[in-house]
Amino acid sequence: MGRPRKSETLHGLHGTRVTAKHESSFVAGRPMIPSHLCKAARAEFKKAVQLLEERHTITPGDVAVLAVYAEIHTRWVNMKAAVAKDYFVEVTVLDNNGIARTSKRINPLLKLMAADESKLIQLAKALGLTPTDRERGKITAKEGNDEPVPGS
Repeated sequence: MGRPRKSETLHGLHGTRVTAKHESSFVAGRPMIPSHLCKAARAEFKKAVQLLEERHTITPGDVAVLAVYAEIHTRWVNMKAAVAKDYFVEVTVLDNNGIARTSKRINPLLKLMAADESKLIQLAKALGLTPTDRERGKITAKEGNDEPVPGS
C-alpha cells in the first residue's frame, strides 16, 4: 500500500512540487439510462449517478458498469426480502426405503445473495463508491473551455 499524499503545505515546507494529476483527462458527462433496466434498477442507477456527479467523477463511459451495478443491487435487495421471509426451507427427500421425509434446510438463495454481495462490493470499488476508494477517484475535466474568448 502506498503512502498517503502530501498536502500543499507539506510540499511547500519540503521544497518539493506536486506531481500527482488532480484532474482526469476524461470529459465529464451523464450516462444515458439503459432502456432494459427495470424500475427499481433505474432508481439505483440514478442514485449512483447522482453520487458520482457530486464527486465530479462520472463519464458517459461508465454506463455499462453502472447498469450492471444497478441490476445486481436490485437482485440482491429482492433476494434479501425473500430470505428474510423464509430463512429455512422445508425440503422433501426420499430415504433408502422410499419413504418421503421433510427436513428444514437453509435457504439456497443465501449462496446467491453472498455472491451478489461480493460482486456489488467489487463494482462499488470500481466506481469509487466505497469509503476507501472515494478519495482515489480523479475529478473529470469539464466540458468545453471556461476561458473567455477575446473580443466576445
